[in-house]
Amino acid sequence: MVEEIKLNEIERDELNEGQVLYEMTKTAGFGILKKKLDDLGFHSWVDPRDVPDQKEWEWRELNGFHAANAAKELLEWIQKSISRSEYLEKKKRGEIQVRPMKI
Repeated sequence: MVEEIKLNEIERDELNEGQVLYEMTKTAGFGILKKKLDDLGFHSWVDPRDVPDQKEWEWRELNGFHAANAAKELLEWIQKSISRSEYLEKKKRGEIQVRPMKI
C-alpha cells in the first residue's frame, strides 16, 4: 500500500485552489465566460472603418492587444492551476516519488 505524503501549507493551498477552479470549469456559467475570453483573446481586432484617424486606430489596437493578452493569461492561469493541483493530488497519494534536491 502506498503511503500518503503530507503536503506543506503552500501546496495544500495550491491543491485546494486548483480543485475549486476545476469545479468552476464544469459550470454552465464558466462555459459562457470561457467563450467570451476565447473570443477576446483570439478573435479581437479593430474595424478600421469605424476609426477617424491612424492615431485613434493605433490606440484602439493597443488596447485590444492588451485585453486579448489578459484574457489569454487568465485562461492559461486557470489551466496551470488545475494541472498543478492534479500533480499535487498524485504527490499526496504517493503516486509520484519526490526526492530531495541534492546540492
